[in-house]
Amino acid sequence: MKGLELSEAYYNAFAKEIFEQTFKSLMDRVAIGLVGPGSECFGFDDEYSRDHDWGPSFCLWVTREDYQRYGKELQACYNALPEEYMGFGPRVVSPGEEGRVGVMTTSSFYARYTGLNHIPVSMKDWQIPSDNLALCTNGKIFSDPLGEFSSWRTALLEFYPEDLRLKKIADCCMLAGQAGQYNWQRGILRNDPYVTHTATVKFCTEIMHLVYLLNKAYAPFYKWLFRGVAHLPILGGELSPLIAQVLTGQSQSEGWKNQQDTMEMICRKVIAELQALGLTDHDIPFLADHVPSILARIKNQEFKNTLWGVEKKTPDKKGIIKQILEIEWEMFSSVNDKAASDPRNQGQPTCRDFPDEFKLHRTAKFMAWPETTLLSYLQDLKEAKQNNRNLMTYKYARMDNLIPSENSSPYVDKITGVMVQWQKEFMTKYPRIMAGGRSLTGGEAGIDWASFENYLRCELESYSESTLKSLFLHTEILKGSGKSMSEEIYKTLVQEKGYNSLEEAEGKQSN
Repeated sequence: MKGLELSEAYYNAFAKEIFEQTFKSLMDRVAIGLVGPGSECFGFDDEYSRDHDWGPSFCLWVTREDYQRYGKELQACYNALPEEYMGFGPRVVSPGEEGRVGVMTTSSFYARYTGLNHIPVSMKDWQIPSDNLALCTNGKIFSDPLGEFSSWRTALLEFYPEDLRLKKIADCCMLAGQAGQYNWQRGILRNDPYVTHTATVKFCTEIMHLVYLLNKAYAPFYKWLFRGVAHLPILGGELSPLIAQVLTGQSQSEGWKNQQDTMEMICRKVIAELQALGLTDHDIPFLADHVPSILARIKNQEFKNTLWGVEKKTPDKKGIIKQILEIEWEMFSSVNDKAASDPRNQGQPTCRDFPDEFKLHRTAKFMAWPETTLLSYLQDLKEAKQNNRNLMTYKYARMDNLIPSENSSPYVDKITGVMVQWQKEFMTKYPRIMAGGRSLTGGEAGIDWASFENYLRCELESYSESTLKSLFLHTEILKGSGKSMSEEIYKTLVQEKGYNSLEEAEGKQSN
């Protein structure tokens, strides 16, 4: 017999009549049921669950005023009930778990798990752990004539605000993609069992959390995460056996290919469901690539501005760029680049001889970035400066092919591919503006280091993973809206040169 069924039967058989007779004028304000921690509240209990905090019992939720007046009497009546029922009991209470059942106030019950004294309203209010919300909404209410307890429960069951749900879905896609489609494979290649197994569990955990979010159900404590996911209508039954295959598969030597194929199958099914639900417009196999599309559905701009943990108590964009340029120029001024050291260039001006042009071009570039990316890059520069690491030296050393790459982030290739295409389209559309500029591609670092592609790639390699991720997300948003970062950059440049538009600048350039 399941614990929830046992508790309701126990209440109806022994307690209902006693409480109604003893507290006749009070019971129309008392909610009764079994909700909260414990496998029986989720319906997951079995014979192994019965050794602690399980047995004939229930909860009585009352108002704060009634608790102050009747609380002790109600609890005394509860304590006087039989400890055994239908061969089960008595309930063995674990240390620290007193108060799960018996008499309590509605407000204290919800405050214990939400940290609030009111039903959550704002985004800040809703920053409650999913497993806590699962505890508030599981189990069963046997009776609630006043409706106070049920009003909380009903509000919580309406689930997170949609914008917050979308943000959480995007987080799961990012983390699952990083773990299962990137870091897991690196662990295999490096024969690192810790990375491989950790990435496997992380991937499965994030996928399961994602499935709960798609079903608008709160993910429970990790012990019940897998048990519960199989019962969810959207993807639950379909993915549950595949997740089990991933978790029990070989990950080091034979069998790892099957495990990888299963993870990719899971990702394809998730992406198909995201498409069906209208949450992504893309058919890309890498889960993390769908994050910008999901985030684009968020309607609250104020909330969207804080997505990556950056609050708006920051300098404006120009103020951030000014700080960036100060550090960049300091670094750039001390670089011994090939243009300055090559004997063939002795006596010729170098980039450092034109600080205004340097700052103009860098400003135009950074004006096309969102503030979140700028702040991340500014932090990169500050940390590098603190550690006596010159990011400009690193970039030019890479361009001169003097050192190998130290950055294997997949975002470098992704961003480069998009930006090279944008630059190619811009060069075709505005050939006069681009006359005499860098070649688009060609050669290798150290040979044709001045090409747009090589310059871009070597600069991207100097960025942190956080900055790269932020920049990648912005390029995806621009791409999805049909915009080009190349056009955004050159619009700023030609305006600073006195032109009203790119078309005017193009028309006034000599052939």
